[in-house]
Amino acid sequence: MANHMSSIGFPLQTEKDFVEYANRAAAEGEFIQTALGKYIRWPAGEGAELWAQVNPENDLIGLNPHFDGSALMRVGLIERVTRPGETELDGAFYGWADPAEGKPEAGTYPFVFDTPNYRTYEEISIPDVRTVNVAAFAHDLQAYANEKDYLAARKEGWHLAPQSFIPSGLFNPDGSPMDPPQAHAIFTGKVLQTAKLSNPVTGKPFHWAMVRTLGGEIDVVADPEVMNGILIEEGIVQGLFWLSGQLRS
Repeated sequence: MANHMSSIGFPLQTEKDFVEYANRAAAEGEFIQTALGKYIRWPAGEGAELWAQVNPENDLIGLNPHFDGSALMRVGLIERVTRPGETELDGAFYGWADPAEGKPEAGTYPFVFDTPNYRTYEEISIPDVRTVNVAAFAHDLQAYANEKDYLAARKEGWHLAPQSFIPSGLFNPDGSPMDPPQAHAIFTGKVLQTAKLSNPVTGKPFHWAMVRTLGGEIDVVADPEVMNGILIEEGIVQGLFWLSGQLRS
């Protein structure tokens, strides 16, 4: 079954898989100390990363995937997000994509992204404009050869523009605000680069594409199981995604 881990070639399905990858991370990863515990960053290769979490009592409490890509987006960070039931080392940022110069509170649209090393950003001031590498882990992904094919497939009823973004994690199906907000989005964009990659640790394949959407560029990763169509440069993609991001500057 496809999940966030399999989006970067880690076929995590059982508690045994979780323990195995966490142990590999502890043995081969980089330890990063924070006031509330430690992160262990394990770069598996081809951009695939796992981030383990260890509390002050040295217990493993979490394991999150990330993709270390090259897509960059300017984001006006305006709020920190933590959620009941998550660990002390989990967290997210609420912000605006492509904010106006010097105005982090206004941009193209608001959205939320989770970050695997949230507690390493305790010292940054908010509001602020930062450059963020955003990775979108596909729950469902449809690819089209070009804009003409995309529009033809969507000719019945309404459709999203070829570059569009809906921050679906900010509201419930009835339109009410989601509290706390989630790092989910629906977007459409143009493929700038793409490749079928293989996770060096597991040998499992996954798809990658750098996509230009409304507001900036995003790295998209997907388990082949959720892929419909063929990714090609200059093509169009549309899908449902979970967003993970890291601050670059």
